[in-house]
Amino acid sequence: MKYLQNKWTLMLLALVVCQSAFAQFGPSGYNPNSVRPILESDVMFRTTVWRKINLLEKQNTPFFSQDNEISRVIIEGVKEKKLQPYRYDGGPRMTGVSTPMPGEDFLKELRYFDANIGDTFDVKPTQLSALEIKEDLIFDRRRSRIYWDIQYVSLVIPQGTGNADKFKMGDILVCNFKFKDLYAYFKETYEKSQEGGTVEDVRAHWYNPENPRRHMSLADAFELRMFASRIIKVANPKDEDIVTIISNEYVSDPRMPQKVLEMSQKIEYDLMEFEHNVWEF
Repeated sequence: MKYLQNKWTLMLLALVVCQSAFAQFGPSGYNPNSVRPILESDVMFRTTVWRKINLLEKQNTPFFSQDNEISRVIIEGVKEKKLQPYRYDGGPRMTGVSTPMPGEDFLKELRYFDANIGDTFDVKPTQLSALEIKEDLIFDRRRSRIYWDIQYVSLVIPQGTGNADKFKMGDILVCNFKFKDLYAYFKETYEKSQEGGTVEDVRAHWYNPENPRRHMSLADAFELRMFASRIIKVANPKDEDIVTIISNEYVSDPRMPQKVLEMSQKIEYDLMEFEHNVWEF
C-alpha cells in the first residue's frame, strides 16, 4: 500500500510540473471555450474524450422530444443568427471551433439531391438523431475534484439518412458548435419561453417524462450529464479513434463491432477507476 501511495504521489507531482509549462492556455490563463473555465495553473490532469450520443436511445429521448428536438433547436438558432457553426476539423492540434461556417453553407449541408425523384430535399430535424461531443476530463487541484468540460458539440447526419449517395458511406459530421454558445442560447431560449406560462410554450428544454410540468433547460441537462453516450476516442499519440485501433488489430474479424463496444466500455470504466484512485490515494 505504501508503494502504491508513493507511486501515485510521484505521478501527481509529475503532472503538476508538466502542467506548469502550459499555464497560459488563454489570454488570462483560462480556456476561452469553457462554460466555467478553470485556471490553467490549477489543472493537475487533463485528457480529451470524444463521445457519440444516440438520441434514439431511451435515456436520450428527453433531448429529442416531439417538435423540440435538440437538432431543431440548433437549426433555429443558426437561422436566427444566434448560433455560429464552425467547419469540422479533426486535427490533433485543432480546437474544432476555429473556422466559422456561414449560415448559408450550414443550411446547404442539410440539403441533398434525390436522383430517384429528381429533386432537392432538406434533412429533417427528426432525422438528425446523433450528436458527437468533445470534452476534457480535468482534475482541478484547487477544488480537489474532477470536471467534465465540454468543448464543442457536433451535429451528425446518420448513415442511411435520405437517398443521397453521400449518406450511404457513413455518418457525416455537418459542423461543430461551441458548447459555450449552445449553453447560453439554450438558457436564453428556455427562460424566455417560460414567460408564456404554459407547458406548450416551453422551448429548448429537456423533457421530464416523470413530471412534464417540471422540465429543465437543455443547458442544465448537459451540465448534469443526463445523456447516455459511448466513447469513440480518447487522446492518444497516433490520434486514432477506437474503430481504427480495433480494425488494425482485428482485420476482417466478424467480432470487430463487439470489440469496439468492449473497448469503449473498458475506457469508461478505467476513467471511473482513475477518479476513484485520485481520491483513494
